[in-house]
Amino acid sequence: MDKNKNRRKILLIDDDEMMQIYFRDIFWIHGRNDFYEINMVSSLAEAEKIVRDVKTRPDSIFLDVLMSSNKKGGAPAYHIARSLEFISKIKNDKELSKINIIIYSGQKEQYLKEAALELGIDGYLIKGELMPREIVEFTDKIHGTNN
Repeated sequence: MDKNKNRRKILLIDDDEMMQIYFRDIFWIHGRNDFYEINMVSSLAEAEKIVRDVKTRPDSIFLDVLMSSNKKGGAPAYHIARSLEFISKIKNDKELSKINIIIYSGQKEQYLKEAALELGIDGYLIKGELMPREIVEFTDKIHGTNN
C-alpha cells in the first residue's frame, strides 16, 4: 500500500525561506511525514496554480498574509488585501471551499483576524506564539489525524 496516497496535502504560502524550512521541519521532527505532504510557495500567484490543479490541490493552506515577494509591489495594506481576496476566492468557490485555510502570520491586528474569520478561515495562528508541537497538534486536530 502506498503510504503517500493517504497523506494530507498542506500548502504553506510564505515568502520567508527560513519560515518554509522551519514549517516543513516541525512536521518531520514530530514524526508526521507519514501523515502530511508539505508543499511551499512564496507567492499567491504560485499558490493559485496549485490550488486550481486537482492533482496538486491541498487539503489545507497555511497563509502568511503579508509577503513582500508579491510581484506587484505596494504597501502592506495592499498585500493584506490581496491575501484576503485570495481567501475569499477559495471560500466562495464551490469546488475549493472545503480547503482549510489557516492564517499563519506575524500580523496580530484584531481587524485583520476579524476580517479573515468573516471570510471563513479555519484558524489564525501567530508566528512565534506557538511551540512547534502546538502547530502539529492544531494540524492533526483539523485533519483528524491524532495519534
